[in-house]
Amino acid sequence: MENNLSAENSLRLIAETIERSRRTIAKNSGKPLILWGVLVTLFSFIIWGLWTKTGSPAWNFLWFAMSVIGFVCMQTLFRNREKVPDTEVSRMLGKIWMWFGIFATGFFALVWVAWGVRSLTGVEGTLSVDLSLIILLMMGLGGTLSGAVLENKVVTASALIATTFAALFLMVMPSGSPHRILAFAILGVFALVIPGVILQKQGKE
Repeated sequence: MENNLSAENSLRLIAETIERSRRTIAKNSGKPLILWGVLVTLFSFIIWGLWTKTGSPAWNFLWFAMSVIGFVCMQTLFRNREKVPDTEVSRMLGKIWMWFGIFATGFFALVWVAWGVRSLTGVEGTLSVDLSLIILLMMGLGGTLSGAVLENKVVTASALIATTFAALFLMVMPSGSPHRILAFAILGVFALVIPGVILQKQGKE
């Protein structure tokens, strides 16, 4: 009997610890989501404006500058925030976004390698890869999985809805149009900023 009670207490303690960790991680995710959402939205409009004015899609390289700025801001602005517990939940979230970064950067590099190979071998025709749509879908998947891991329906629903409308916007806009970049602004506001604000409010309750 005592062993059964001890086992039940242990399981309850484990469950409470996991739930407490999940709440702490969710609360600490609010400000980073807002930061990255603002950066994604801001750079979407900057790249769109420069691309529209100059006619050059090369301004998309500014996304790398955004990543550096975001990393620096994360290190400086959130240095003294509450330490996120090292649990399976936090490790899983870290791996989701780590692999998103690896796949997004790797796929971008792969497109340039393919372009170089085609140029060297004399392959004719246009290299047709919708890089924006692929990265947008990966971002949406990352946000949706994060919401599922945190068991937060708001984050999950926001990511799903925002990704759906952003992907539809991309598909409607003609290929090569600078206006397509504004799909990331939709994702930034509705999949990052708004869920971040909601998580911040929930953390203060």
